[in-house]
Amino acid sequence: MLRLVCCLFAATAANAATPLFQASFDTPNSSWVAVRGSATPDASVLHEGRRSLRVEPGGPSPDACVRFAPVALTIGQRYELSGWARTEALVVRDFGRSPVAIGAALAMASMPFDVHSESLGATQPWRRLTLRFVATRAQDQILLTVANGGAFQGKAWFEGVTLDQASFAGEWPIADAIPHIRPGLPLSRRRLDLPPH
Repeated sequence: MLRLVCCLFAATAANAATPLFQASFDTPNSSWVAVRGSATPDASVLHEGRRSLRVEPGGPSPDACVRFAPVALTIGQRYELSGWARTEALVVRDFGRSPVAIGAALAMASMPFDVHSESLGATQPWRRLTLRFVATRAQDQILLTVANGGAFQGKAWFEGVTLDQASFAGEWPIADAIPHIRPGLPLSRRRLDLPPH
């Protein structure tokens, strides 16, 4: 009996350690596409022995965005998007309009332009970036962005991009509130229609 319990615990721990999504730039695949700028797997810049994705200016757009294939989510579930990034001589120029341009960052396609991870600029060593969010769509896409809405010079590298379920006990919004947020109103006028207790 004890052996069975230990096996079940080990299997549960193994499943918990497996991310919902994990990007790899070591092998060619079609799970991502550069929709703006230039993105190339880079074997000369490694993170923990793994190839990174180098993002640079390129094409008609002055900023850069890499979009991953859609991933299935559960509406109301809490998730954490994380990944490693580094930059070299990354200079961002803002156009004085929304969205305000930022450096290298992680984001989700469904999120407003100002919801993203911490961003990196200038020359920075590898740093772990994270974005915690509550899913509002049954399907979403991970974005790697550089100078979103602006222009940039320099380079950024990304590696170890993962998406996993997370528990943020006590943080807002609570899962029960998600179906009651009224869509279509400006953020300043949105309110929650919560059922009476």
